[in-house]
Amino acid sequence: MRTGSRPEKRTLPRWARIAVAVYLSVTVAAVGASLLTNSLDMGLNAAFRDGLRLAVIVLTLPVSAAYFAVVVLLDSSGPPSPGVLSPTAVLFYLGFLALAVVNAALFRWTILRIRKPVPAVGTPGALPQDLGVSIHGVTRYVRHLRWTVPLAVLLSLPQWFVAGFAWCGISGCSGGGFGVSTGTEWLAVTMTVVNGFILAVAVFAVPWLYPTGRRALIALAAGTLFGLLGAAVTHG
Repeated sequence: MRTGSRPEKRTLPRWARIAVAVYLSVTVAAVGASLLTNSLDMGLNAAFRDGLRLAVIVLTLPVSAAYFAVVVLLDSSGPPSPGVLSPTAVLFYLGFLALAVVNAALFRWTILRIRKPVPAVGTPGALPQDLGVSIHGVTRYVRHLRWTVPLAVLLSLPQWFVAGFAWCGISGCSGGGFGVSTGTEWLAVTMTVVNGFILAVAVFAVPWLYPTGRRALIALAAGTLFGLLGAAVTHG
C-alpha cells in the first residue's frame, strides 16, 4: 500500500505561498500610500513622500530601478507632482504593481523549478539522498546555475539600457551627435550596483557550494565583476 505520494508540481509549499501573499500585500499597501501621499496635498513633508516612493522602488526591484529612471529621463518634471490625483500618476504607480506581480511570478517559477517531488515510500528512489557533495564542496544543485545566472543577466538588461544613456547622454561618451551630457552619472553607477547585486544573489541563493562563506565570497566577486563589466560596456 502506498503511504506517500508525489506532490502536485504546480503547488507552492506553504511558506512560499505565505511569502508571496505577504509580499504582494505589503507592496499594494506601499503603492497605495505612495500614490495618495504623492498625488494629493495631505500636508506631509517631502522627505516622507520620497521615503514611501523609495520603499516602493526597493520592494519591486530589480526592474523598478530602470522603470523609475526611464520616467525621470523621459520626463524632465520627473514623477507626478503632489497635489493632483491625475491619470498619469495612477498609471505611474500601477506600473510598480505590475512589476510586483512579475516578481511574484518569477519567485513562483523559481521555487517550482528547484523543488523536487518526494517519491512515494516503497517505490524506487524513495530513500533520502544527501546533497551529493563532491570534490571541493560542490553539490548537485550546481546545475541550477545554468538558468539562475542567465535569468539574472536578463533582469539586468533594463538597467544596462538606462546606464548607457545616463553615463554621457544619448550620443554616448564620444562627443558626437548631440554631444556629451553630464550630470546623471550617479544614475549609471546606481544601475551598475543594482546589476551586480542581482548576479550576486543569483549565484549565492542556489546551495551549490559549501561552506556557505566560500559561496558568499564567490557571489560577491561575481557580482563585482559583472557590475564592472556592465559599466565598461555601457560607458562606450
